Amino acid sequence: MRPFEAVPAGVAERLRPQVGRAADEVLNELRRGDPPLADEEAGRARAGIVAGIRHFCDLVEDPGAGWERVAAFYLRVGRHLAREGRDPVEVQQALRRSALAAWRTLAAVPGGLDLDLGALSLVVDAQFCYMDAVAEVIAAGYTAEVAARADAGAGGELRAAERRRRARLLHLLLADPPADEARVAALAGEARWPLPATVAVAVARQRRENGVRTPPAPAADGLLCDFGAPEPCLIVPDPDGPGRPRLPDALLRDWAVAVGPAVPLARARDSLRWARETLSLAARGVIPDGGLIRSAEHVPALVIARAGELIDDAAATRLAPLSAVPPARRERLAETLLALLEHNFNAADASRRLRVHPQTVRYRLRHLQDLFGDDLRDPRRCLEMELILHARLVNRGAAR
Repeated sequence: MRPFEAVPAGVAERLRPQVGRAADEVLNELRRGDPPLADEEAGRARAGIVAGIRHFCDLVEDPGAGWERVAAFYLRVGRHLAREGRDPVEVQQALRRSALAAWRTLAAVPGGLDLDLGALSLVVDAQFCYMDAVAEVIAAGYTAEVAARADAGAGGELRAAERRRRARLLHLLLADPPADEARVAALAGEARWPLPATVAVAVARQRRENGVRTPPAPAADGLLCDFGAPEPCLIVPDPDGPGRPRLPDALLRDWAVAVGPAVPLARARDSLRWARETLSLAARGVIPDGGLIRSAEHVPALVIARAGELIDDAAATRLAPLSAVPPARRERLAETLLALLEHNFNAADASRRLRVHPQTVRYRLRHLQDLFGDDLRDPRRCLEMELILHARLVNRGAAR
């Protein structure tokens, strides 16, 4: 950890906004490699590259607290490589490419890292330490999985082969661009997984980061899952139908799991995208992360998160009348306005939401009418203000 403690914190601040750009550069190199990266592997490879660069930034910002989570991530990667019969050297090569791409990307940013030679040498030292430590953890995960498979016996080997096929099927269904239907059907037959009409995709993040633990495998046979991948995820078949598989309580206790909406099988990647965004909001504290987090129950927060910049710009105009009010009173009026908008200007319902007397709400409503005038009688203006005020709550939750 000592090399990371010496690196200026500004390195992570400059690198984080460029993570996607650096990952795309590495991905383009992998696609031009020999052999070239297959299209269905691209999404998973990019997620791993992004995770690697972000982990490096985490360790620069907080050297002591980040390593256990980074180690848990790469232990899963090592086990996953063993299950797929792949060489750990693949990931080590990807790490080296990621480091080079990060440097090239930062060099192209106006101002670069703005570091002297001494600070640059500290960054290089930290990068080499990071890659060495990660290589050790990947090797440990790989060795542990090989040993577990050897102990499983012939029957266990058959079950392991089926799990590998189902893991490959999961990533094939989530490939971008979509995989060939005939190939999906053939692999589903080999994995003995009947293709459903609809699916919901879930992503998971380990809650407890105080130790490296092997992720649990869900007990439900109908689920496709891969907890050894850089981004642990599951596919639930026919999530709205009878007899759908349930996630075990132990999984939901130890992992934060967000599930996207039910979609046709061919659109599984759309459900994955919403699940990722939902889990991201939960990680930031914007929405609760207890139990199974369903994206369909947090539509306003997801919409606002997507349109945050636009809403911030609109707030300067739509909420301008509140700027003339002292800050403490302004906050009370804003909360009252949101409650009134949500309850169709019913003062009694809004008062129960705010836990104040109805007469207090009516008094504030008269003040709001004086401030906003005809805007409170315009349905479109009211909808815009409700979205903006919801966005304030989302941003406040993220700040906490």
